[in-house]
Parts: sequence; structure tokens; C-alpha cells
Amino acid sequence: MVEIPDTVLQQGQRAALPIRVQLELPSSASTLRIAVAYSAYRLKVVAIRAGGELCGAVELRDTLLDQDTGRVDIYCTAPVAGSYRGVLGWLEIEVLAGREGEAWFFPVAICVDSVELPVAGQKARIRIENGPPVEPIGTEGLWKALPSPFGGEVVVQYSVARPGWVFFQMFSATGKRITLDPSRLYAPRAGTFALRFRFYPWEVSSGAYVLQMQTEHGTVDYLWMLCVR
Repeated sequence: MVEIPDTVLQQGQRAALPIRVQLELPSSASTLRIAVAYSAYRLKVVAIRAGGELCGAVELRDTLLDQDTGRVDIYCTAPVAGSYRGVLGWLEIEVLAGREGEAWFFPVAICVDSVELPVAGQKARIRIENGPPVEPIGTEGLWKALPSPFGGEVVVQYSVARPGWVFFQMFSATGKRITLDPSRLYAPRAGTFALRFRFYPWEVSSGAYVLQMQTEHGTVDYLWMLCVR
């Protein structure tokens, strides 16, 4: 069983939430992994601290699955054998700006080495109360494209200073608009992201192109790219 308690937080607040577990571990266990999904559009996972006798150290890997959902994989490198019930660690989180009044955590996987154990645990609900608006300060824009020059697809690095919709357009040097996939997405948090674009092969040939990024808050930026096919 994996349990994160319900709680109430303010916008912009940081908090440490206990991760309580009840586990039966085999004597040959060497690595324990617990995967927890969470609402990435309202929460940022900052760190994890060890908090019990199960292991001497814990670490996490945070993955953004889509615009709404993230997943935290929590690893224990030295679990003890037998039954354990208590606090595995403390998950440090930050509440991001947004209009939704609730966020959540939900356990999705428990693995001992490569063996999956049954998952039990309820969704933890975090009620977010109104506070002063949180507007992360940062630099927005397009930074680089890889590979350079590109061929049938290109990965672009971009940054946003606050959550919101981001729109992309691409034009040839002669002004012809190129169909992009995707052409818009929702950035759930401030930060720098990588996005892979694909094109119809008959629309892109060797030459220079310009990519335009526009956020719903009014930022517009451009990036020149070179294609060789």
C-alpha cells in the first residue's frame, strides 16, 4: 500500500508530504521502485527526503507524461527484507499558479527489482486555496533546433515564464506556410521544454525556414532554421 495524505495548500506554497507505505519485501530484494502519478499542471515536484527505516537513501525521477499528468518514480537502493509499515520519505512539492482549485497524487506501480507487486492506495487530493497570484519570472523564447540542418523532423528547445497555451507557425524563406505537427500545446509550468516537429515531406525542401512561437500571454519569438534534404 502507498498513501499520501489529503491536504490544503496555498498558491505558490511549498510543502513536504509524507509517503506512507505498507510492504512485504523478499529477502533477496535490492531495489524498490514506487511510481506515483500527479497533476503536473498544478504541482511541481522539487525533491524527496528519506524519512524511515526502510532504506538509507531515496531518489526520484520526474517525468512529464502530457500537459496534465506527470509521474514520479521513487527509488530505494537498500530496502530491508520482511514487513515494513511507516514513512518511506517526504515528497517536497510546490503549488503552481493556475485556475484549478484541486490537485492530486495517485500510486500507479510498485516494483521490487523487476517484479511488480499489487498496487493499493487511494488518490490523494490537495485543495488549493486562493492566494496572491503566482507569476514565475523568466525568459521566454525559442533557443535552438536539432539537428542543424534538419531533414524530415526537428527538435526545438523553447521556454515559457508561466503556464499557458503556446502556438507555433513555420514559414519558408519565400513566405509559404508549412503545416506543423503539433502546431499548439499547453505548457503546464514555467520552464524550458523540447518539442519534436514533423512535416509533410512534399512541403519541406532544402532551404531556410523561420519558426514562430507565440504564447497566449503575448510573447512572440522567431528562430531561423536550415533544412537539407
